[in-house]
Amino acid sequence: MYLVADISVEICAAKSCKLCTQYCPEANTILYSDEMGKDKGFKYGSAYVAVDRCKGCAQCVWVCDNMAKNNAIKMIMIDQLPMAALTDNITYGEKSTTATLVSPVVG
Repeated sequence: MYLVADISVEICAAKSCKLCTQYCPEANTILYSDEMGKDKGFKYGSAYVAVDRCKGCAQCVWVCDNMAKNNAIKMIMIDQLPMAALTDNITYGEKSTTATLVSPVVG
């Protein structure tokens, strides 16, 4: 068991700052989806974490809490995640950094 980042879709979709996606030291770990949160009526999308790539460094938590003042990310044990995205479920467009969350793993 280890800690991974968990992003609150409600808070992230309300702010839509995307700073965590820029400061994560592990490539393609924190991604942004324009569609996440729209089913709950939010205007913007939300960041999400590819949990199988997250190293648990918590740099995203520091950026979200201290730089953005959003407090949308916390570190939790991987078995307590309400929803997670695995790298295998993410499709990357050719010559693009855009990722599409195909089917989140809910457990």
